[in-house]
Amino acid sequence: MPSIPLTKERFMERVEFELNTGCWLWSGAPGSGGYGTAVHNGKNAKAHRVAWFLFRGWMPPPEIKACHKCDTPACVNPDHLFLGTQADNVADMIAKGRLRTARRCGTKNPMASLSEKQVWEIRHLLMMGKWSQAEIARSYGVSPMTISRISNCETWQHVHLNWPYHPHPLYGIQEMIRDAA
Repeated sequence: MPSIPLTKERFMERVEFELNTGCWLWSGAPGSGGYGTAVHNGKNAKAHRVAWFLFRGWMPPPEIKACHKCDTPACVNPDHLFLGTQADNVADMIAKGRLRTARRCGTKNPMASLSEKQVWEIRHLLMMGKWSQAEIARSYGVSPMTISRISNCETWQHVHLNWPYHPHPLYGIQEMIRDAA
């Protein structure tokens, strides 16, 4: 049985309108990464690319991306899309501060279980040498490996013994800890 061609009207039956942002949210078949999927020429395609085709009249070649100005993967509003290469898309992500692989230090990292102040305290406790790394780990509710990485300056390099009074270390933390031991 041949498939029925997708028209603007059939496409729009699967769209919900977000009044605050102007996004047209795809409510049809979901795909990976929050992007919807729709059938175009008998094949599954990203719904926002199909929207580009239906409302602009042509399908961009595979190497050209339909990028979102609104940063909403489920959006299929053609006015929220622009065409570009993968490099253009990545540059747009960086310009908007959305690059997930960008290194986020300290409490800017959502996975952080300690604050800069706690790390500063831990560095001072380590320097005093009165408690083991395991004891310090228990008191802060983290693993001994976390304390070891702090001790060896593998993590939290931006928090040094003079933090927060001096934005950059005036001396090497590892040397100070070695000399204090």
